[in-house]
Amino acid sequence: MLDAIDKHILEVLQRNARIANTELADEVGLTPAPCLRRVRRLEEEGFIAGYTALLDAKKVGVGLTVFVMVTLDRQTKGTYDDFATKMRARAEVLECYLILGDRDFLLKICVADLDAYQKFYLEHLTRIAGVRNINSIIAVSEEKRSTILPLL
Repeated sequence: MLDAIDKHILEVLQRNARIANTELADEVGLTPAPCLRRVRRLEEEGFIAGYTALLDAKKVGVGLTVFVMVTLDRQTKGTYDDFATKMRARAEVLECYLILGDRDFLLKICVADLDAYQKFYLEHLTRIAGVRNINSIIAVSEEKRSTILPLL
């Protein structure tokens, strides 16, 4: 169970994972040693899944974001597992969700441009056995992007 200090630590680390432990301790009202123990416990218990750097997609050459909804022709565990395994293997696929409703999967794909997406679409998505329908939505502009989870 998370207490208020744990939540405060997680909020600060979500905003700045590179913060020095002494600064983190000051911000959450602890001394450095207990603060570090709490961070290590949060890591060990899986509340902190990892640390990463957020890159500027355009500057690294993957400026086109496409959201893709996929419908499979059979709704079975094997079909879902096969599709999900293939999506996990593709670097272009940043996120893949099994969803409820009239579609089966929602994907977030980042590629260089429309030609790169067309290649991914034709060479990968359309070749997966069991894919019945693919609906692509091209993002025109990013109005908000956050990796910070609300801690209620």
